Amino acid sequence: MIKSIKKIVKDFTLSELRGGLKITAKELINKKITVQFPEERTPISPRFRGLHALRRYPNGEERCIACKLCEAVCPANAITIESEMRDDG
Repeated sequence: MIKSIKKIVKDFTLSELRGGLKITAKELINKKITVQFPEERTPISPRFRGLHALRRYPNGEERCIACKLCEAVCPANAITIESEMRDDG
């Protein structure tokens, strides 16, 4: 009996609708976090360690010796290395 009375009061006062409108109003006031990427840039995190790149010596030779350490430590397993013997040894 009491549960049905509580349900009637809840439905009559539209408490769920008011709760949803309260959340919507709060989001309208909050600062927007969307960034329009090419035009706007976000600050770089202090944990940023640079871009991945295949480095070369000034004479054009690759620095990579295919030790596969970068493949082993990549947490996302996004790096794969296929090695082969070079012509010059």
